Amino acid sequence: MIKKNTVRFCKCYFITLLLFAFMPSSLAESFVEDENLAACLAKMAAKHGWQSPEAFTEVVCHNKGITNMAGLEHYIHIEKLSLHKNKITDFDATPFKALKILNLARNRITSLTVESLPELRELYIFDNKITALSLNQLPKLEKFKASSNKIEVFDYNSLPKLTKVYMFDNNMEHIDIYSLPSMKYMDVRQNPMPDALYEEMDKVKEATILHDGNADDWD
Repeated sequence: MIKKNTVRFCKCYFITLLLFAFMPSSLAESFVEDENLAACLAKMAAKHGWQSPEAFTEVVCHNKGITNMAGLEHYIHIEKLSLHKNKITDFDATPFKALKILNLARNRITSLTVESLPELRELYIFDNKITALSLNQLPKLEKFKASSNKIEVFDYNSLPKLTKVYMFDNNMEHIDIYSLPSMKYMDVRQNPMPDALYEEMDKVKEATILHDGNADDWD
């Protein structure tokens, strides 16, 4: 009897392993808590034949009603993460060291951590509710769009490749314009900045800086 039970158990265990081997959507769902995110991941897994979180190279889930990002940190090899137009309120991007493109635009984000991402090139976080933002150790970041937030404080360091900055329609009274060696374009219109800062911006010859003090030149 013991031998038969052992054989039966082994057979069931083997069948279970086979089922998991050929069910990528279940594996895709298993790590995340949000049902809408899980459904999107399962669809992507089935489409691409990805059988584990480590196999994912991108996650694109637009307008899915996603609110909870817990579990996504297991998808450590994704290079593109695009969660445009969801209901996300906070996000920590630091686990995603392979990221090249991060799009969190048109969510409800109030808290965001973006730092120490060695491959990140593009960051889109416009139309959120962010009040304070720090960008640190992003050596390859080239384009950054954070317009239409509520940003009052913007701090950064080690952004040597950043060429385009879009921070239109925020609440900033100050921005450091001298520590972005590659900057070619900056839009900071509709921010409550003092005239003295506008005058400093106009002295920068290496970049085009749009601000409320040079509104006549926008066209």
